[in-house]
Amino acid sequence: MKKIPFLLTKDEITTTLLLFNDNKVDLTTWKKLTNDQYSHNSLLSFQNDWKVFVEYCNNDKILSLPSNVSIVRQFIEIQSKKRKVSSIKRYIATLSLVHRIHALQDPTRHREVRFALNRLYAQKAGDAIQATPFHLSHLNILHKKLIDSSKLKDIRDLLICTLTLEGMLKRCDLVKLTYQSLKKINEGYVLYLEDELITLSIEASTVLKRWIDETKITDGPLLRRINKHQQLGTEPMDHSSVYRVFRHAAEMLNLENNLTFSGQSPRVGASQDLSNAGKSIKEIQHQGRWKSPAMPAQYVGNQQASLEAFNKFKRKVEKD
Repeated sequence: MKKIPFLLTKDEITTTLLLFNDNKVDLTTWKKLTNDQYSHNSLLSFQNDWKVFVEYCNNDKILSLPSNVSIVRQFIEIQSKKRKVSSIKRYIATLSLVHRIHALQDPTRHREVRFALNRLYAQKAGDAIQATPFHLSHLNILHKKLIDSSKLKDIRDLLICTLTLEGMLKRCDLVKLTYQSLKKINEGYVLYLEDELITLSIEASTVLKRWIDETKITDGPLLRRINKHQQLGTEPMDHSSVYRVFRHAAEMLNLENNLTFSGQSPRVGASQDLSNAGKSIKEIQHQGRWKSPAMPAQYVGNQQASLEAFNKFKRKVEKD
């Protein structure tokens, strides 16, 4: 969770409380209140999530801000009947953020709400559909198909597939990469990802060098949009663009009738490849930068380890 500095005066709080309760907060205000720490898509999500909560409160003629523990718990229970766990988690994050912005007590941190969330997560533990794994074998085939292509888009897409698999990068990590995230060492490159250092293989470094040589990028976003005329843009790619890259990868592998990759697919595939190579869940967790071993355990099919990790996390939350 990002640390948002408290920026509002008492008069400003009075004004924004009215705006939030009337659901009249535009994206510019969201951006200002969150100190410009979130992407445009994240701000849209906050705006949409808050709208859902305000509509729920309005239906029951309840004040949405500040909210209380009972309202938030009831909201969760009602939404869980028609929403996925990922949506509920997002709602909770948004409610917490709005209260913190206004220096109000955060109802989502209350034990009653955490218990309700734990029950929900346990009930829906089997509902999530795991992303189709994108394996090293898939990448090797794409490498042979695209490495000598004269199309700039092919080189970029190959680089995306390579970096996400080797670095076990999330889409948000990928789209934030800049030229300054790179460092040349000997015959290859390393990536700086916040506090992490990821050493790339010779194969990955070759694709990266080809991309830099072709684009002449020396500053700004590393991965950028390319129009239909193969002209490179200045704006970074967004999450939807990355999704389309992996959807196209499935087409090139003649797999589109059987499966479709997503931006999460390389993390799933890399976890399984590492497990097959003899790596432990702990080692995979460290390499993929997960806070808990639950997800890598789930990805490699170790349901028992996944359940144990979930229960351990649950107990920790209940103690807080």
